[in-house]
Amino acid sequence: MSTSGSPYPVYQRSCGWTEAPNLIRRYPRLTSTQSCDAVIIGAGYTGIAIAKQLATRNPDMDIRILEAETVGSGSPGRNSGFVLEHAFTAANTAAAGVLYELYQATQNEMRATAYQGAHTPKSHIFKGAATQRGEKKLAGLAQFLETSGQPFEWMDSDHMRSITGSSYYRAGLNLPGNSLVNPYALISNLAQSLQPSITLYEESPAIHLSQDSLGDWLIATPEGSLKAPMVFLANNAFAASLGVGNAYSVKIFTYAGVTPPLPAELFASLAPEGQWGLLPAHRLGSTLRTTEDGRLLIRGFYGYEHEGNDSTRSYLEQSLFSRFPELRRYGLDKWWGGTTSLTANGAPLCGQLKKGLFASIGCNGVGILKGTLLGQQLANLATGQPNMDVQGLMGKPGWMPPEPIRQIGFNMVSAVERRLAGAER
Repeated sequence: MSTSGSPYPVYQRSCGWTEAPNLIRRYPRLTSTQSCDAVIIGAGYTGIAIAKQLATRNPDMDIRILEAETVGSGSPGRNSGFVLEHAFTAANTAAAGVLYELYQATQNEMRATAYQGAHTPKSHIFKGAATQRGEKKLAGLAQFLETSGQPFEWMDSDHMRSITGSSYYRAGLNLPGNSLVNPYALISNLAQSLQPSITLYEESPAIHLSQDSLGDWLIATPEGSLKAPMVFLANNAFAASLGVGNAYSVKIFTYAGVTPPLPAELFASLAPEGQWGLLPAHRLGSTLRTTEDGRLLIRGFYGYEHEGNDSTRSYLEQSLFSRFPELRRYGLDKWWGGTTSLTANGAPLCGQLKKGLFASIGCNGVGILKGTLLGQQLANLATGQPNMDVQGLMGKPGWMPPEPIRQIGFNMVSAVERRLAGAER
């Protein structure tokens, strides 16, 4: 298969959710040639969900997971930790209502097995608008949520200030049922909950994928290889390095920063009613949330295919200080990048691509519940069990042009959207 790019990112900075010593390898590397029943590439939310569902359907199945880094050091442990039941995108409003119920059930399962020590209880999750254009975006979203039967509540500027301690926002939509987590702790818990028939390898990136004359799949790593009749690609846009999905998905870096632990009185003024998480009205706006150890996190800005330089820190701090000028004396303690996989229209590439080859590509930045659900459904498909109509509910991913047209288009659209976002950034 023709390939594109590296099989995994090499991040320049550790993230703020855990200390670097915690990212040491805890599972073995693959150092030999072996055969098994199924191979899953990627130990993120989708990959772990595939493995667990396969093992549930067939407890005797020999399942192997190849993780390029260590569990939690990649994108699953570097995101901003929003677990979203609301379906903001779908093929139509009826499909959004179905997805909302599926995401609810998925979170209930996750809550029972992986939330201990990772979940922030009693947190407020809401959309926030800082501009008139942002308010119009919220009005459109409110109509979509109402039509699809998803709960919400309008918040005026006083209500926004009573939760965030900031007068920056004009309006918001409260979104009950969603959660805040420490994503590193969550993905670590999920990995520890794998059944005994599943073997997880760390620091074992898949660097080549091929199919032999009998139809079995061969997956090579730097020190070993696996052979199996089924292989599942759960590494999002990095599947392009194995020759899969490049025409439908692109790697995007997003960035986050977190303050040092703040004085108790100051933090209380920023969270008068407890922990909160704010999602922007505009897709290129800034996401903010509090953490249980008394910090404030901000996520914003996008980079194409490659991680940004130190100017990104200034961008994040500028956005933070415009909302909370009292934090200028503290600044950001850490900032970092993480990858997400975007498709042209937000619909994932998910299903059986060839005999024995399955993939879920294109989390589009909401991967915890969506990725978990898609992983479960992909395992059901592979084992002949009932599974949801992914394209019917989420749509069909649109084709992306090749380089350099793709990057030129991304840069042009991003420039326009940044101007439109205005103070939402």
